[in-house]
Amino acid sequence: MSRSKRLVDLVRALKEAAPGALTAKALAERFSVSERTIYRDMSKLIESGIPIEGEAGLGYVLAPGDGPPMPALTWRQAETLWRGARILSLVAKEEGAQTAARSLAALSAVLGDDRVQRLAAEPVLPEPGELKPVPAVLGALERAIAAGRTLRIDYVELDESEMKIEGRPSALTTLGDAVILTLLTEAGPRPLRAERIKRLTVTAANTGR
Repeated sequence: MSRSKRLVDLVRALKEAAPGALTAKALAERFSVSERTIYRDMSKLIESGIPIEGEAGLGYVLAPGDGPPMPALTWRQAETLWRGARILSLVAKEEGAQTAARSLAALSAVLGDDRVQRLAAEPVLPEPGELKPVPAVLGALERAIAAGRTLRIDYVELDESEMKIEGRPSALTTLGDAVILTLLTEAGPRPLRAERIKRLTVTAANTGR
């Protein structure tokens, strides 16, 4: 088992055992590693912001109120969450930015140094600074946010691709020259980048199907 997967499984084991504690010896036997390895893993998790209490010899417990159990994620899903936390840590205000930074640290511990270094080398957003939103497109997206209901958006991208998406606009985020509309769809959050859209039509969605 890789260390990254073991870190995820350690957090899951502590969640399952809560509010009880698990000793390093019990965890070492469970994951077929030495107690010294468990001590190092716990130190890594604590440093990354996971609210684990306890110490070597006494057992470890996950602090209460930490939310639902950690879901199983593919590497691609974990990397996507890392990218999202990175953006929020830069653009969110105060508490939101702090929470995003803690999430970023926790995800970094799971992903491992090699993956994190590769992700950190990527630009926060691709194609920065060259494209700017068409004013009419930006105005339409702002009105979509104000509508506060599920909408259908038909749009044409810069390469003339015709697209359509249905969902409830939840946020309009500015990052440099980029403007991102987040739609809550049946498949989950979906971002639309305004500067990639030439024109669009916004209509009320058919929610009666």
